[in-house]
Amino acid sequence: MENRKIRWGIIGTAEIATKVVAGMHDAKNAEVAAVASRALDRAQAWADEHNVPQAFGSYDELLADDSIDAVYLPVPTALRNEWIKKAARAGKHVYAEKPLADGIDDAIEVCKENGVQFMDGTMWLHSTRTQEIEKRIANGDIGDVRRVTSAFTFKAPSREWYEGGNGRTDKSREPMGCFGDQGWYPISATLWSYGYELPERVQMNFVSKNSIDTIVACGGTLWFSNGRMATFDAGCELAHRSQVETVGDAGLIRIDDLVGGQGRSGNFAAYGERFTGSSRYILGDVEGKDTVQEVEPCDHVVKLVEKFSDIILTGELEDTWPKRSLACHRVMSALFKSAESNGAVVSL
Repeated sequence: MENRKIRWGIIGTAEIATKVVAGMHDAKNAEVAAVASRALDRAQAWADEHNVPQAFGSYDELLADDSIDAVYLPVPTALRNEWIKKAARAGKHVYAEKPLADGIDDAIEVCKENGVQFMDGTMWLHSTRTQEIEKRIANGDIGDVRRVTSAFTFKAPSREWYEGGNGRTDKSREPMGCFGDQGWYPISATLWSYGYELPERVQMNFVSKNSIDTIVACGGTLWFSNGRMATFDAGCELAHRSQVETVGDAGLIRIDDLVGGQGRSGNFAAYGERFTGSSRYILGDVEGKDTVQEVEPCDHVVKLVEKFSDIILTGELEDTWPKRSLACHRVMSALFKSAESNGAVVSL
């Protein structure tokens, strides 16, 4: 592995970029080299605020900088595929925000053709806790996984926010609405629990939309082979939940702070800034006895950036990550099709 740090460029100054840039600064094998916006003054102001040495007034200028190894893309979903492909053709490795949009298969193929790594921004997958639980499931510690129940919900902070004042609640910016943004977590957790096996069919059981026809709350069912299944819900109409329960025939594992933070502490700030947590989960036995399991606390963002940077430094691309992304997108697309078809069952 090379003894250097990966130089990162950030394309776009969306709210989530504030959290990610902090993680990049803390990662031991990365450095933030530049940020680009569609206006130089906005890019410069953001660079000054977040300790980024170079600002560009266009995305193309950043991609033309040969000193940059990788880019982070928090641009709107509808624009993401275009910039994934442009970045790959410029020789940059690509870390893109989720959810993904139709056409992502082609964008990921462009990454492969140009020899660059692709990874989506599902941060929790990289935590110390997640790695430990993956081993437990693979080792059969809870037996064969038969049921998964998951959720990511919170209450919209205002009526204006709910009625399209946020990207999640405006389908012109996020086509799947809150399902796209928040649903990615329970769906990714379900597939992770089942080792990324795809369900046989899915159904969106209920959908709530705001006045501009954008999904603001939803829930659904996924059926897997041999009678296994999963249920989920997501959106901005209920109390805060960020959880997954993976149930086997010999035990269960439960996480109640999936997206980030430390337990149910009420610390919503963990979603938008640095945090160190995610240090415990519940292991339940077949008789119903729960035991708290302690693991090393970490920052999901730092772990993601360090993993991505390590891949670049070794020069050995990992196709696991784009395969996981495509699996999650495929299931999300099928559920969205069900939502737009009055809850029809959709086969995969």
